[in-house]
Amino acid sequence: MAIYHWHRYSAVESFERILHSEDPWVALGDFLDDWNRSKLEDRSILVAQPLGEARTPEEVRWAALFAATVEHLCSQDQLPHPTWTDASSYYLVDPWYLGVKTERLRRLQEETTPEIFRKHNIFGGDRLLLRV
Repeated sequence: MAIYHWHRYSAVESFERILHSEDPWVALGDFLDDWNRSKLEDRSILVAQPLGEARTPEEVRWAALFAATVEHLCSQDQLPHPTWTDASSYYLVDPWYLGVKTERLRRLQEETTPEIFRKHNIFGGDRLLLRV
């Protein structure tokens, strides 16, 4: 395992920051940055633990987004995704359109969002994880 000279935020730590009222986009962005800075063989460590319990509807949405992000990143890097992301609690009943208010943009997001996010009922387009 490589030696890292900064604290790498795991998915569980980043989600915990959201549970403590930190900006969700900052927490997700820090996790993404640390994933991308880590060596491929060390990335699974960042997603090994399941997320903490989401108690509010807002937290449930963010938990689903984190689970979908973890699945997407693992798929992209040809790593097995952790089984905790398969829990039904990470699949939203109602669709979540990130930052979109018009029907036309919603349709565009539905068409361009990667399959893993659509499966979790989250729609953010094809640039969702470029840098949050």
